[in-house]
Amino acid sequence: MLEFFLLVVVVSASGALSPGPLFLATIDSAIRSGKYAGFAVALGHMAFEFPLVVAIGFGVWNFLGDPVIRTVIGLLGAFALIGFGIIQVYSSIKNSSRKGEGDPSKVGLNTYVKGSGFFAAFLVGLLFTALNPYFLMWWFTIGLSLIAEAIRLSAITGIFIMFAFHIWLDYAWLGFTGYATAVGSRLLKPHHLRLISLSLAIIIIILGIFLLKSAIAAL
Repeated sequence: MLEFFLLVVVVSASGALSPGPLFLATIDSAIRSGKYAGFAVALGHMAFEFPLVVAIGFGVWNFLGDPVIRTVIGLLGAFALIGFGIIQVYSSIKNSSRKGEGDPSKVGLNTYVKGSGFFAAFLVGLLFTALNPYFLMWWFTIGLSLIAEAIRLSAITGIFIMFAFHIWLDYAWLGFTGYATAVGSRLLKPHHLRLISLSLAIIIIILGIFLLKSAIAAL
């Protein structure tokens, strides 16, 4: 079991520690919702990830593994990322054009999520997980090997054990990212926060464009 734990941690790190859309959204969410936003984002992430992992374990992956389905997911995810990025760019420019510094808590990739606080951060984690094709592809490729090994070791119970070995890494990483961002943002002025949010939005759009190109190439 110790060997399996180490295997899950090492393999999970290839996905959990990658600077993808969820990581960027966590940074932006922490600016709006405070130092515990990362934990709320991780909870939203888990709310989608856990049912997905169980479904894969029960064989649903055969349906979602279809190339056409993967292409559709890729296209939807690409348009979603690009759309979120455009919303953020518009929000950042609009707030910058106003008189005064404005409220930095209203600037961010999370503009489409009304309000701030725990629930807003939770929704960010849920949405950026469900609409991230890279996340789905990771579970249907690299993550699938973990699920297969878990079933081999302890049947269906092994899936729950494997997920427990995996999910703590998400909480640790996103929780640390959110906490560090919120604490550090106190040293920055509102226009600095707007610049950070605008930069994150541009990165999100670029990721969406690359994903869109990949999805179109797969047609």
